[in-house]
Amino acid sequence: MQRLVIPLNILFSILVLLLAARIAADIAGYQLGRLGGGRAVTSVTPQAALQPASQASLQSFAPILEKGLFGPATRGSLTPLTPQTAAQSAPTTNQSDLQLLGTVSGPPSVSFALIRKNSSKEERVFKVGEQVFDLGRLILVRKESAELRADTQTITLRTPDAPPEQAAPQPAAAAQPVQGVAAGVVPPTPGGTGIIDQRALNAALDNIGQAMTDARLLPSIKDGKVEGFRLSEVKPQGVFGSLGLKNGDVLAKINDFPVDSPEKAIQSFMTLKGQNRIKLDILRDSAPTTLSYDIR
Repeated sequence: MQRLVIPLNILFSILVLLLAARIAADIAGYQLGRLGGGRAVTSVTPQAALQPASQASLQSFAPILEKGLFGPATRGSLTPLTPQTAAQSAPTTNQSDLQLLGTVSGPPSVSFALIRKNSSKEERVFKVGEQVFDLGRLILVRKESAELRADTQTITLRTPDAPPEQAAPQPAAAAQPVQGVAAGVVPPTPGGTGIIDQRALNAALDNIGQAMTDARLLPSIKDGKVEGFRLSEVKPQGVFGSLGLKNGDVLAKINDFPVDSPEKAIQSFMTLKGQNRIKLDILRDSAPTTLSYDIR
């Protein structure tokens, strides 16, 4: 019998501790309920009434932190997230960070814009409907401008040499870099090869945005496929005019690289750097024609 005394005492002690813990928990819950209720009455404002239910439920735990019920190290306060705070954290639209370098306008499926992000020096081609970096969605492409939609705001980007709205066109001095390309080109003879100055070509490619405004490029579609880009409004002293291209020509290939999409059009021009030869496959009056140049 004496052997059972110690186990019984231990069991009885455990039961007493469990009962005491249960009573303490009930008392603590009752006190917390009174504290939470009192805080809710004194802190209700018209602004707080607009908070989501999730924020209101989290705010009910504020008395626990303020009173430090779990020890001094846990004492603190809760700061509610107000609509003003959420609005301040939203990124602001920064139109000045973007620069429109060039466009190809036509049907929405083949219209695109070459846009540069000045802060990161990143240049990308965007089609109509695509998100332009973190600014907005591209909704319209014209010859010298592009429109983006950022929420309810419409933002217009213009090419560097585009005239301002309701203003006179820029003076002829803006075309000086292009004139340098024309001066460095020797046209090819019939069935022969012309010559183009390498420094003049590289200077033009470094300013690809201006080069893309030396002519208007529209997709030429045959049997439902893009066979190239048809040129119009070709500037005689521009890059395209200096290479012998004329209004109505369809540029199909550059150095045997098909030009059947906006991305390939930009890539084909950029790959001319470091080359020693340029071969242009075009359709002139529906007849295939090749223009060849040596780069020196």
